[in-house]
Amino acid sequence: MDDYWQLPYTLADQKLIERGGFMTKAISIALIVGGIVLLYFGGQAFNSVSSEVSRVFTGSPTNKAIMLIVGGVVATIAGLTGVALSGRKR
Repeated sequence: MDDYWQLPYTLADQKLIERGGFMTKAISIALIVGGIVLLYFGGQAFNSVSSEVSRVFTGSPTNKAIMLIVGGVVATIAGLTGVALSGRKR
């Protein structure tokens, strides 16, 4: 009866799960998606009115815009590195 509720998967999926690559790849993809979202919102904040006013008086955009862009770049690079390294043979 317990076997009825298990999802079917292939032998390749079983090997991926046993090596721990499935979770690593899922986290890496989540980092890439999160990084892209942060970059989008960072670009929106960079081009906002408050950022323009900040640039007029200080010569640099707001801290929020900078932190969103930096966080997006770091998350995207970490995700890409995780995807690249999870595909390697150990």
